[in-house]
Amino acid sequence: MITESIRQLIDNIPYVFVATADQTGQPHIAIGDHMRISGNSILVFENWFCPTTLQNITSNSHVTVVAVKKDTGTGYQMIGTVIRNTATAFLDGYDPAIQTPDTPQVLTRFTVKIDTILEFTGGIHSDLPITTERC
Repeated sequence: MITESIRQLIDNIPYVFVATADQTGQPHIAIGDHMRISGNSILVFENWFCPTTLQNITSNSHVTVVAVKKDTGTGYQMIGTVIRNTATAFLDGYDPAIQTPDTPQVLTRFTVKIDTILEFTGGIHSDLPITTERC
């Protein structure tokens, strides 16, 4: 499912956009970095995700991850499910004089099983899932 062209894109961009939604469907977008691909359908990335992203994943594990080429604005929309949510590092508290409460205190890694990949572009496109032949 994750083709060589998608691998090359992910290897050459600094981050992806991660769209989540709460139980009511209210959307939220975050950024994931330190990406890697495992096998042909698993995407792994992490960040100091804000409380909204973490709450959304707890109640609704469905996500869309968008990888975009900075120079063209084209890329791929990968639709899937968070299958693992791992805390990988913790801050040792915060200084209220510098940071506000609710500042992310945990570096979180998401492991996402990709089910569908769509072309991501502002141009004419079909929203049909991409097959290996189309990539």
